[in-house]
Amino acid sequence: MNESPPKAKLSPWTIWVPVIIAVLGLVVFYNYLIYRSRIDNDVNRPPILGRLEKDLELTERSGKTVHLEDLKGKVLVISWVFTRCPRGCAAVIAKLKKLQSEFASEPGVHFISFTLDADDTPEMMQKFARGLDIKDDANWWFVNGEKDAVRKFMTSQVQFRPVQDMPEAERLSPDDKYIHDLRVAVVDHRGHLRRLEDILNGDPEAAKFWDGKIREDLRYLLADQKKAPYKPASSN
Repeated sequence: MNESPPKAKLSPWTIWVPVIIAVLGLVVFYNYLIYRSRIDNDVNRPPILGRLEKDLELTERSGKTVHLEDLKGKVLVISWVFTRCPRGCAAVIAKLKKLQSEFASEPGVHFISFTLDADDTPEMMQKFARGLDIKDDANWWFVNGEKDAVRKFMTSQVQFRPVQDMPEAERLSPDDKYIHDLRVAVVDHRGHLRRLEDILNGDPEAAKFWDGKIREDLRYLLADQKKAPYKPASSN
């Protein structure tokens, strides 16, 4: 009579390894769901609309040459104005000045006002800023640069509406040359464009909403900046 060959013993690991892998997978998936839930339920989190990828060489009102790269790691508040603007530019800067004073204790925020007029000199920008009581040592740049480079950057990366020439028949004065975007862009410390804030909206209720929204966004982004500061890429 032929004897049956002995049955191979089943190793405990044959059973437990798949079980352990499955359990670990469930734990990872559960943690991911919690993470996503926290993000999705964070109603104060401003959206990501784009990213600033390009550096620019600019001339500041002091006459110094500066680069956007110099501000990496800062939360940026960007406006687009010009010194002889007879419409809303001064009103935008006045609102931003109040905002700047409210966040004066926050070294992580920096204001930048680009001029859209290639003829604005550092002296003209300085006179404009001082006329609105913006101090020379403020964390606020008033800058100009090569016209086409600045306009391309502001429309393609900061996502402002393109500048248009004001029809002569509609001009309030000879200097009333441009139709341009009076919104304010907020950029986080990682270079992400987070929102375009319509703080000069003509409707009082809408303007009130945007005044609150820009402050809410800045508080959120500054808190995020403190939790996870910008770290430049290693040169090695």
